[in-house]
Amino acid sequence: MKVKSLSQAGKRPQRGTGRATLPSSTELQRRYEHATAALPVHFPIIDAWVAEHHPTLWRQLRQGDDELLRLRRLGVSQSRYQERLDDFLALCNYVERLYCEAQPEELGLPPLRDGERVAIYFRTADGSLQNAHVPVD
Repeated sequence: MKVKSLSQAGKRPQRGTGRATLPSSTELQRRYEHATAALPVHFPIIDAWVAEHHPTLWRQLRQGDDELLRLRRLGVSQSRYQERLDDFLALCNYVERLYCEAQPEELGLPPLRDGERVAIYFRTADGSLQNAHVPVD
């Protein structure tokens, strides 16, 4: 039989010991913004296409985004939030693949010129589209 020491007798365990502190909604918002910044610039086009062609998936996207907002407001644990965020991003990636398969010409880059292996396209500060071509050896 175990006996408590006299120094511990009558003491109550402290509340909150061993519990992780919950992140603030601002921290969760930053996590959301960082994760969704990786979504392609053309996702609004994909979103509109999905709403028209796959309304069930579109509703899942909306519900997933709404759920993330709700969880941020509640201030849930980082692990719980990250799990939902990962699910949402996986759904976004799936929807993007569906769109690319259905509309390959919409998001495709122009074909490479003869003798080129790689073309890198970038938008300049004035809004014009520039490219840098890497020739074949």
